[in-house]
This record gives sequence, structure tokens and C-alpha cells, in this order.
Amino acid sequence: MIKVKIVKDSERNIKGLYMNGHSGYAEEGSDIICAGASVLLYTAANSLEAVCGYLDTAVINEDIGDGRVSAQIIVPADDNRERAQTAQTIMRTVEIGLITMASSVNDENNVYIKVTEEN
Repeated sequence: MIKVKIVKDSERNIKGLYMNGHSGYAEEGSDIICAGASVLLYTAANSLEAVCGYLDTAVINEDIGDGRVSAQIIVPADDNRERAQTAQTIMRTVEIGLITMASSVNDENNVYIKVTEEN
């Protein structure tokens, strides 16, 4: 199972996203759930850099054994309100994508991706 933890501050802004695991939906290299989660993760990391100018916000280890991924994205504190809001839009979009994926692929017998929130 892929475990995603989204850490938010008291104002519900996303401070970090942590992902670990392998969905187990299919074999490594053909697992569409892992591929989808990876695309969302890379989109967030690349968008924070390209759109917001935040460098070195992500650490992504694609294969830590058995097809598992380990990753974290930390959203830096920013005094520039517009840039901070843009970063939150990016991260919220990724959060919605992960939650939507989980609700559409998980069932009562199989949990492939689990998204939790921590305040």
C-alpha cells in the first residue's frame, strides 16, 4: 500500500507531503496506481520549482526495494503572499488528485493507496 501523509498548519495550509510504499495493484513497472501517484508527486515538485521558484523542496527516491517509493515535499514558509497562495493551489490540487485516486481504486477488500492528514 502507498501511504500518503499530508501535513497542514493551523490555517489548513499544506506544509508537507510524505509518500511511502508500493500499491501492490500490479507488478513493478506496470502498476497504474503507482504511476499515477508518481505523476502527481513529480507534478507538485516540478510546479513548485517552475511556477513558485522553490528549489530543493522535494526528495524522491523512486525505488527503495520491491518497487516502493519514498518521497517528501516540504513547502517553504514564504512572506510573498501571492507565491505562497500559488504553492497552496499546487499542493491542494495534488492532494485532491491523490484523494480522488484512493476513492476510485480502493475497495472493502483492497487498499492500494491511503491518504491521511496531520495537523
